[in-house]
Parts: sequence; structure tokens; C-alpha cells
Amino acid sequence: MTYCIGECKKYKAVKPSEIGRYAAGQKRCNYCEVFVEYDGIVCPCCNRQLRCLPRSRKGKEKYMAQIVR
Repeated sequence: MTYCIGECKKYKAVKPSEIGRYAAGQKRCNYCEVFVEYDGIVCPCCNRQLRCLPRSRKGKEKYMAQIVR
């Protein structure tokens, strides 16, 4: 069983000004509903996989434009 124990609050990321969150290296935990700055591929508190890319087509296009620069 997985549940949020609040460990992700230590890794909570602030929104970057110019570049997008995913391009800045931030990842999102869909279960905890928070963006984290964490090197692993699973959330440090709920052990679920972190989202490393945007879901929408528009977001993916914006992400790819920022990475190519």
C-alpha cells in the first residue's frame, strides 16, 4: 500500500521564471500532487513513479523547444 507521508515537502520545488518546470529538471508526483527537485525516479515519500515529461501535446512541444535551445 502506498500513501503520502509528507516526505516530498522537503523536496518541493519553486516555479522557475523563464524555463518550464520539466526543462528545469523538476518532476511531478501525481499522487502527492507536488513538483519536486529529486534525482530519483520514484517519489521519496510514496514510492510511486515521478512524471518527468508533460502530458499534453502543447506542453510537450514547449518542452522540446526549450531542450533544443
